[in-house]
Amino acid sequence: MLYTDAQKQEHIEEILTLLYQIALRDSRIPIVLPAKTFSEDAALAVRAFQETYGLPVTGEIDSDTWNAIVNVYHEITDAAQPLLIFPPGGFLLQSGDSGELTELVQVLLDIAARHYSNLPRISADGIYQTETADAVRALQKAASLPETGILDRETWNALAALINSIRLGI
Repeated sequence: MLYTDAQKQEHIEEILTLLYQIALRDSRIPIVLPAKTFSEDAALAVRAFQETYGLPVTGEIDSDTWNAIVNVYHEITDAAQPLLIFPPGGFLLQSGDSGELTELVQVLLDIAARHYSNLPRISADGIYQTETADAVRALQKAASLPETGILDRETWNALAALINSIRLGI
C-alpha cells in the first residue's frame, strides 16, 4: 500500500504536536505550532531538539528523531496522576472535625514543621483539636493569611504549596 500525502500530513502534524508540547516545557526548543506541512520553523525546532538531545543535527525527522521526540514527550508528560484531596466548594476543617482528611492534614502540617521552625510539630490522630488549630494558625501567619485556625481552601493551598516546595527541594 502506498504512503499517501494525507497520511504524511497526518504524521507531520502528529510529531509537531509532540514537539510543540516538548517546547512548552523545554525553553531550548523553539515553539512551532503543529501543522500538516513541514515548514522552515519546524525544521529549526527539529534541529534544536536534535542538538539538545544528542542526535545528528539535520533538521529532518528520521526514525531516530521520531523515536526520541516520542520518548521525550512521554518522559515529560507522563507525570504521576495528581491526588485531589481537598473537597470542592466552600469546605472547611475546624475544631471538632475528625476523620481521614483531618489526619492527612495533620501529617502534612507535621511534615512542614520538620522543615520550618516557625511551625509547631503535631501528632496525627484524626481529630481536629487545639493542637491542630494552633498549627493551622501558625501556617496561616507564615502565609500572611487571616489566623482563624480553620483550614479553608486558601490555607489548604498554602499548605500544599509548602509541601510541594519541600518535595521539590525549593
